[in-house]
Amino acid sequence: MTIQEKALNEIVAYRDRLDKIEYEDIKTLIKESIRHIPIALAKLHKGADIDRVRLNKGKPFFTSQSELSYITDEKIIADCLTGFGRANKPHQPLFYGALTSERIKENRTTAYVETSTLIRDNDAVNTEGELFTLSRWRTNKELVVPEIVFSENAIKENPQTAAAFQKYYKDLMQEPMRELALRQLQLFSQEFARKTRSHHDYKIAVAYADLLMTEGNHPGILYPSVQTGYQGQNIVLRPDIVDKYLTLTKVSTHRMHKNKMNATMANYYHAKGFGENNSNFEWDLKECDEPTLIKMWSEHVADLV
Repeated sequence: MTIQEKALNEIVAYRDRLDKIEYEDIKTLIKESIRHIPIALAKLHKGADIDRVRLNKGKPFFTSQSELSYITDEKIIADCLTGFGRANKPHQPLFYGALTSERIKENRTTAYVETSTLIRDNDAVNTEGELFTLSRWRTNKELVVPEIVFSENAIKENPQTAAAFQKYYKDLMQEPMRELALRQLQLFSQEFARKTRSHHDYKIAVAYADLLMTEGNHPGILYPSVQTGYQGQNIVLRPDIVDKYLTLTKVSTHRMHKNKMNATMANYYHAKGFGENNSNFEWDLKECDEPTLIKMWSEHVADLV
């Protein structure tokens, strides 16, 4: 058994007890297991739109780009970013967003489903609507990023993932260590597509992402959206990549009006200007009559019982 095979077997053995395994031990094992293993790479073209969603949680409007981008507030990073995320370590801010996919054409839908628990609860009721802010970001340069496409569930549910898998699988079969490489790529894809019970369950995916983005110097990672049943497409990017290659192009408010299984995403206001250094948003408050719209959409979803 090679060092790579042994390391991979240890990682697999740890999957169901990650709360008892130190993160750095997992990262070391992954580093040993992925020597000379090819990575599936995808091109994110110049001009691609990435959507992010932030729930307002009682705040009528956000007023600056910094409130909608990756977290920079040191107190929030220290006090709130205390667990592992899909790709981030504790206290590590990253930029998560959603892209369009063949199954979900509106990337704001994927971004919202990934952010809100309301929409994922079939019995939840909020007829007045959960207020959230959408920010849209555009790439000003083509980016080449690793793509997670070897998850069996994602391949079944998303034709875009299935097509990418077929392409990379064909290339992979030309590799001398193809059997080991396939096992590794399947494992890491499964971890990125994993439905978690605890933040510890993210550790393998985080360690893999850390190696790709830090030691591999890749700008980010494309991966399937678990919360949309793998039908949406997500992306995570390093903060320095966001600063250099992404431009904020649109900010708007919306509400998800929900009555159990009946839901409508309604449009409300948009920022018609961002101000100096995108730090002073000018909201078009004449754009709509918010109380009237809330009443209309509340009655609409209430009637759909």
